[in-house]
Amino acid sequence: MDDARRHFTYAAIMLATMAGVMLPVLALNGMLGARSLGNGAAVRHASAWQQATHGITYAPPLSNTRPFKSARLRERLPAIDTVVFGSSTAMGITQGLFREGASVYNFAQTGNGLAAALAEARYIERTQPQVRKLVIPLDWALGFLYEPAGDIAGELAPASPDDEAPAQVSLAQQFQDALSLPRVKNLFSLLKDVVRAPSPAAAFRAAFLQEAGDDYRCADGSPARDYDTIFRGTCTGFRFDGSATFANLEPVTRQRAASLIAGAVVASSKYALALTRSRGAPGGNVLLQLEALARAMRARGGDVLLFMPPLLPGLERALLAAPHTATPLARTRQLLDDWARARRLTILDAGQSERFGCTSGEFVDEHHALPACYARVFAHYWQDLRATGGLRAGLYHPD
Repeated sequence: MDDARRHFTYAAIMLATMAGVMLPVLALNGMLGARSLGNGAAVRHASAWQQATHGITYAPPLSNTRPFKSARLRERLPAIDTVVFGSSTAMGITQGLFREGASVYNFAQTGNGLAAALAEARYIERTQPQVRKLVIPLDWALGFLYEPAGDIAGELAPASPDDEAPAQVSLAQQFQDALSLPRVKNLFSLLKDVVRAPSPAAAFRAAFLQEAGDDYRCADGSPARDYDTIFRGTCTGFRFDGSATFANLEPVTRQRAASLIAGAVVASSKYALALTRSRGAPGGNVLLQLEALARAMRARGGDVLLFMPPLLPGLERALLAAPHTATPLARTRQLLDDWARARRLTILDAGQSERFGCTSGEFVDEHHALPACYARVFAHYWQDLRATGGLRAGLYHPD
């Protein structure tokens, strides 16, 4: 009986201790999560702030960038002539990579596949005559190129925050978010900053009660404001042109690059699976949609810039050398080259980014290139385009 009482007492003490720690975490992270798990007001306010300041910001959560990007695109559309589509692999494309005088908005969104990008581009082509150039990634590395696309008549307009109902987040989702490792680490970092602040009360109010942090300056002089507490004060988010800063991520080192490439070529990697499952053939209707879009843009005096996003130097070569991925990847490249030649289209082939001079330090992982790498890629492209007066159809890369 004494043993049972001791076990009960021990369990009660442990539960009370856990509750004493977890309940404040739940309460404080619940306050933060109320605005982080989908908030239309935050989208509107972040968009309005960026429009007024041309600064760096984002509306939470970073895992769902469509509402914020849509709000920004709607605001910018009357004054832009170039739109970049696609997923986060294209977020390193900045306005400075285009001709002088171009007005560009990078509408790339987290997890946005080629099928959705095509529908978005079709909407812009049909409704925005002032837009003269559409930039579309053919992202095979993440499998987007191999996914089937819908009817060419499909359209996907950028959503307005005012049109969207507030996100319905269940209690279980709120608990899961509040106790997730990034949220807990972020909470203790915030509490440490509050304790160290000259005015802890003011610091607590700014972190837990204000919709956004105070304005501050990034290293390049750009103004910034954070509408979430994750990555606060790091200049993480989107620039006025829609490109991402990737400030929350570390560049790839040479040692890490070798490890990433070794992991990418194994048969179970996402890159290998995308190739082997598709056998290297683009998804149904994808090429037909691209052809129709290019034809429609040409008919009105515009054009479509197709490109294969840069990959970590050495990655594509390694996949071309691996027995299980060599054939499907070679087939993808040959099919795209033949298709583009037949339709007098040029595809900027940046997969082997080392051909353009990119280094591992200009990536944050295997397939997310920083603006520095994209600057090298586009510099080669424009230089060769000017020198030749028109690049040959098919896949383009420096010889």
